[in-house]
Amino acid sequence: LGVCEESLRMTAAYTSERMQFGRPLSTNQAVAVRAADAYIDTEAIRLTMRRAAWLIDTGREDEADAAVLVAKWWAARGGIRVGLTAQHLHGGIGADIDYPIHRYFLWGRQLAFTLGGADASAAALGDILDRAPSIGAAG
Repeated sequence: LGVCEESLRMTAAYTSERMQFGRPLSTNQAVAVRAADAYIDTEAIRLTMRRAAWLIDTGREDEADAAVLVAKWWAARGGIRVGLTAQHLHGGIGADIDYPIHRYFLWGRQLAFTLGGADASAAALGDILDRAPSIGAAG
């Protein structure tokens, strides 16, 4: 979550300050939409993480196992998307290894793969849901 938050903050500052064709880069619709998608991914990471923590804190381990995997999935999949978006919206400087956004991109990928990628988290979640189909069911 912290890596995504800082990547998004840096990207918002950069695209607001970077002038292109006499206006800030952030005023281009494609840039704004891409940044908005990264914001949504970041908030999804925050929400799913908080729900998992709340379930653990309230002693609802039966639901917490699935919620933790949902949060891990969002952190891995959404985190990589946020990193790619930040790097892309920085343009050529985003790929420069001396510029900080590159380190955030690598940090996010390292976290995703070290803690378990999105596919592994989704597979583990599927196993849990297969064993206990009532988890998350409306009723």
